[in-house]
Amino acid sequence: MLTREQAQSLVKKVFSMVDAEQSEVILTSAVTNSTRFSSNVITQNVGLSNDSLRLRVIMGKRQGVATVNQFDDDSIRRCVQSALAVAKVSSEDPNLLPMLDKQPQYETVTAWREATARFTPAQRAEAVGKVLASYDQQGIEGAGIFDTDEGSVCYANSRGVFGYKAGTKAEFSVSAFVDVGTVEGWSETFDLDVGRLKVEGAGKRAAEKALAARNPKDMDPGEYTVIFEPAAVAEMVLFYGWLAGNGLSFAEKRSFHKGELGQKLLDSKLSITEDPYHPELGGTPFDMEGFAKKKVAIVDKGVIAGLCHDRRSAALCGGQNTGHANAQPDSGGPGPDNLVVATGSDNVGNMISSTKKGLLVTKLHYTNVVNAQEVSITGMTRAGTFWIENGKISHAVKNMRFTQSLLSAFADIESIGSEAHATGGALFGGNFVVPDVKIRKWRFSSPTGF
Repeated sequence: MLTREQAQSLVKKVFSMVDAEQSEVILTSAVTNSTRFSSNVITQNVGLSNDSLRLRVIMGKRQGVATVNQFDDDSIRRCVQSALAVAKVSSEDPNLLPMLDKQPQYETVTAWREATARFTPAQRAEAVGKVLASYDQQGIEGAGIFDTDEGSVCYANSRGVFGYKAGTKAEFSVSAFVDVGTVEGWSETFDLDVGRLKVEGAGKRAAEKALAARNPKDMDPGEYTVIFEPAAVAEMVLFYGWLAGNGLSFAEKRSFHKGELGQKLLDSKLSITEDPYHPELGGTPFDMEGFAKKKVAIVDKGVIAGLCHDRRSAALCGGQNTGHANAQPDSGGPGPDNLVVATGSDNVGNMISSTKKGLLVTKLHYTNVVNAQEVSITGMTRAGTFWIENGKISHAVKNMRFTQSLLSAFADIESIGSEAHATGGALFGGNFVVPDVKIRKWRFSSPTGF
């Protein structure tokens, strides 16, 4: 992983080679360490290092971008020449914004943990082995992954802006299978500090779900009360953030807001915040224009409260830049990437006992967008779906496909759990701190047959 000092030295070298009015460098450095296992044996151990340098230059109203992943002088020189060549032949952009001048010092984010960065393959294997030994005794097959990663990101420009952030993360995810792999349970544990992972606890939860999920029954399509565990909630919040927190789609009136905030459309129990400074997430305190990131209330007690902006989207709708720019040029617009759902006062036990008829859902699978303006998504349940009757879990049910507007679902929340922790369970990635959530009506459109 590139250190701050190495990043500063590399940036200085690049700028010394560039002959342009303005230039910027984005450095990303990642070290991924993974132990994978299947059928109760470790099948793969991978250590991957990947560094990338992205150079953007501005010449008048033209810009050019080039990327390289080798940092010797010749490779950097070719990258510089490529960016300049692209800028010379690109079309002029009358709306091209100049790069920022030197910014105030960014807020410190402490996201790097030495224990995670130094965790060895042997230590991961030992932890995985304890889970799999238990599975052998119970006749369960386990498959999953144990990651311990570190990385850094740096933004710098020729006007004096420099930001650097390093971080780590550790994640253990396991699927437990019974009945020759046909019935699945799943669990995960996630933290910046590997020493705080509850690996054996996650293994136990996945096994319990798999054993309880035997002999699943069919369920008719329709609307049901559903208790969603955190991994499923993270998936919903990911899509809500994408579709409802993007300042550019708001400015262009492509989102459900239609250019208007302050509407009370969701349940009063729901608050969602974009918080790069949450201690369990370790977000980046600057964006890819060099602007300091701000904490943003996306939903405040059911009120559609705010959006993530970069300079362009903020100017288009007369809002304030919140420091959520992606690498420029960017047609997608800014959005949240550190979403936190406020806790309530309930717990899963109470949620189940207060349910006359409904479902408990462990996680969602293959989720995607159906209708962006309705914030409507589709996907399937997975890895443990259970029928609740008269306040008790009655039996497992086969997975179901759902098609559901998050606007109507989030407007009809019965209760929210009192505890929330970071999760890495969303299909498309991202950072989330979420509790369990009970929704009164969730529409299942068809069975999946498994």
